[in-house]
Amino acid sequence: MKLQLPVKIVFGAAAFAGTTLAAASEVAEATQFTLTYGYPLPSFARAAVAALSEVNCTNCFQHNTQLATSASQHVVRPNVDTLYSTAVIDLSHHDIVVDIPLVKDRYWVFPFYDAYGNNYVNLGSVENSKAGKYILRFNADDKQNPGVQLCGDPEKCNGLQGYVNAPTPYGLMVVRYAAKHTAGDLQEIHALQNQSGLYTVEKGCRTSCRVTAPTLTMSMLNSSLSSDPAIKIMQLTARIAPHNHPRNISDLARVNYMLTKSGVRDGVYKPQKGQNLTAAYLASEMAMSKAASEPQNVHSLEHGWHALAPTAQGDYGVNYAMREFVAYSGYLALRATEALYPSYGAFQKGLHLGPRESYIFTFPSKPPMAQYGFWSLTAYNAEEYLVPNTLNRYALSDRSNLTYADGSLVYNGDTNGDESFQLLVQPADVSPPKNWTSNWLPAPKGGGGLSLTLRFYAPTEQLSNGSWPYPMVQKGEAIRV
Repeated sequence: MKLQLPVKIVFGAAAFAGTTLAAASEVAEATQFTLTYGYPLPSFARAAVAALSEVNCTNCFQHNTQLATSASQHVVRPNVDTLYSTAVIDLSHHDIVVDIPLVKDRYWVFPFYDAYGNNYVNLGSVENSKAGKYILRFNADDKQNPGVQLCGDPEKCNGLQGYVNAPTPYGLMVVRYAAKHTAGDLQEIHALQNQSGLYTVEKGCRTSCRVTAPTLTMSMLNSSLSSDPAIKIMQLTARIAPHNHPRNISDLARVNYMLTKSGVRDGVYKPQKGQNLTAAYLASEMAMSKAASEPQNVHSLEHGWHALAPTAQGDYGVNYAMREFVAYSGYLALRATEALYPSYGAFQKGLHLGPRESYIFTFPSKPPMAQYGFWSLTAYNAEEYLVPNTLNRYALSDRSNLTYADGSLVYNGDTNGDESFQLLVQPADVSPPKNWTSNWLPAPKGGGGLSLTLRFYAPTEQLSNGSWPYPMVQKGEAIRV
């Protein structure tokens, strides 16, 4: 009988140790999940704070009146194709009237995002949306599916063109108007920006108008945040996630459980016993990298080009790892029906040029675009910002003065001409001969790390399914005078 007591103690200790390890493993899993789930929120906070610092109000536009330059560092990988109008959206206490101007003969889009970067609705030229007033609304009790509800007859809808149902009370709008790079064009866009508008109205609830979220404030976005990126994600997730549910509401119970288990509850983050935030952050990044190499998330195109799968771009559902990846590489991507963002080379590693090296891009023909569609090739440095250069040229596009080998213009109004043409990417301090100047996209001085993004706005099916041959890319010596 005396031998039984130690056996019981050993078994009890083993069971206790097993329970402790299981609990620690569960906390680690939940922490990694929360870091992945909340990863876009620092980007949301950064974009919102930048806009609020300019206009000092939610639900009003901050108009960018100039195209991005190398000095523009509010967001990574900005485009130089469009002028933006940004608004921080707070639907906690009001609905919003979105007044869209009549836009002619150019690409435009009014995209609606939740705080996590889900592009849940687009109104614009691709959708053949009508000018006029739309109500943007959120009501947790009405259980309306997120999306757009168009009115067939505005006279029967109090003059409205439709309703936009938001999945969350907080979000962003980043309106884009295509720039034609012609004299007086920016002034035309400024007029459109001035004709657009947002204003709050009383909530028009079908059942109750229960307030489920506090007013979005600057202090919620940037007060008392840690400089440690992992802790900051946890803090912002604690502040924002309780009031902004998952894009797929069916995942709410799982999300709430994992956030609570990781120490995110009651609006604050409390570190858990034995929690290794650094290890969880690294595990989240590794899982993100793995997801961004899986064929269901990234499609391989011809000649070394890759593009996000439509289900992994813009509206992510429960694909939180790819939502994290896009927030990391370019927060607020549009859905694939609106724009494509192919990248050349290793999808996550970028490219590298020596001080006397170049890339030559050989396009088989002009990329086929839908009505008002356009394309551009933009260069970024290792920090993902535009490359400084004396030409102040950050992209080449169908609006550039591109030339064929014989010196004739690629885009001269002749829709029949469709020959091959080449673009040159080489360091900004290595000037090419004059016959290459119009087709030269400067890379970082002295060479180094860079990335190149090919953008297609209003893409055709030929571009999305890869039936149009993507450009061939050759690396070689710089072309010098």
